[in-house]
Amino acid sequence: MKYIGTQREHDAIEWAKNVLNIEGPTGFCRALSAVDDAGEFVFVVVLSNFTETNVDMHTAARPGAQWATPRSALEMFRGVFGYAFDHFQVQRVTGLVRAKNTAARHFDEHIGFQLEGVMRRAFKDDDLCVYGFLREDYDQHKWNCRSK
Repeated sequence: MKYIGTQREHDAIEWAKNVLNIEGPTGFCRALSAVDDAGEFVFVVVLSNFTETNVDMHTAARPGAQWATPRSALEMFRGVFGYAFDHFQVQRVTGLVRAKNTAARHFDEHIGFQLEGVMRRAFKDDDLCVYGFLREDYDQHKWNCRSK
């Protein structure tokens, strides 16, 4: 991995929107990205819809990308949640995932998000799962060096 950080933030947001095939998020967004040695995005996390206590998280990855070595995954986890909780001082990060997107649901659950509810028929052909990751979840997470 060449870097994980906020460089080329605008490009990272546009890349994530293309991978996810969505027009949003729009407005104020922040992004952290993982870039390979060739300078290509392999993973982008976009934070949007900021409120005093919450931010929404969107993730996009290059299909089939095998970038997430344990060290890279740990660095990305600490970067994203440290950015949300320490820099922006929110109390929670929300993940919204289509119910049929089992890979994304598994990813969210694997890193510690809790399924909080399902919005039935949020899409023509699918439900929407609402996941939450709270400040205290981050503070106590095994991957957070502060929890030791």
